[in-house]
Amino acid sequence: MRRLHVITEGAILLAIFLVLMLFTNYAPIIGSLLHFVLPLPFLLFAIRHKVTDGLLLFFAGCILSLLFGSITNILLVLIFGLSGLIMGISYKRNQPIGALIVGSLTYTISLLLAYIGTIVFLKIDLIKDTVSILEQSMLQSKSILTKFNSSEELTKQYKQLEQGIELIPTISPTIFVATAISFAVLTHVISMPILRRLRIKVQALTPFREWKLPLSIVWYYLIVSILLIFNPDKDSFYFMAIINLYIILQIIILIQGYSFVFYYCYIKGLSKSIPVIIVIVSLLLPLLLYIIRILGIIDISFPLRSKISKGKM
Repeated sequence: MRRLHVITEGAILLAIFLVLMLFTNYAPIIGSLLHFVLPLPFLLFAIRHKVTDGLLLFFAGCILSLLFGSITNILLVLIFGLSGLIMGISYKRNQPIGALIVGSLTYTISLLLAYIGTIVFLKIDLIKDTVSILEQSMLQSKSILTKFNSSEELTKQYKQLEQGIELIPTISPTIFVATAISFAVLTHVISMPILRRLRIKVQALTPFREWKLPLSIVWYYLIVSILLIFNPDKDSFYFMAIINLYIILQIIILIQGYSFVFYYCYIKGLSKSIPVIIVIVSLLLPLLLYIIRILGIIDISFPLRSKISKGKM
């Protein structure tokens, strides 16, 4: 009787997944948003049932995705289905932080496999195509703007933009990791209200304002920054490894800086909208972004929070 219940629930959740998948393919605007709902059927099933049953559901999803569409559908199952399954297993064990970590890792691996799959089977290199499109757009805008303004400053700006575009293939590992973490966070944010609605108890994450990274992060950042000063060959694997580590560590320290901003506003009793506004404005102003990164380094290195909580700052 229990086995019949498992099969029935799996069939229902799989049908929901297939419907959502079809919407992502044939409803461009709504579909782009529904991508982040795709992990939920697998996530819910993994919480309710055994790991082996979840794997069977995943393989069934792979087979049915081919029957209900093109080969690209299996990439959706690989990316979102497998990640939802892995995160669901962590939620079942009441490990929300673990769910974000393994979810990020699974998303990273599945995105890499999907990228390789599109190159091997579809002969499409998304990174090269993106770089090509950006270069063409830059050349078109440059040819138009230089007719009205041929100043040296404009030429310098386009030179910097060109260097940034050329760097995209080099920092592609960072792009994959950042995308994977974003997907894991969005999956968590979307799934939590649904799990509560279904009365599935999952331990809440530590509030963002209370996040505190270890001091070793600052030392890693310092070492990588020093290694980058030596100006390694930009075509070498060494440069690729160092620049990606540098960017990832910068993002981590920036997150710590934002955590401090939220903590400070909370302790001082300021409106919840203020730290949100600071985050949005900082993403538009590089100088403010730099200041928040410094705050992150100070917050990790010194006991600022204890002084704030005691009213000394």
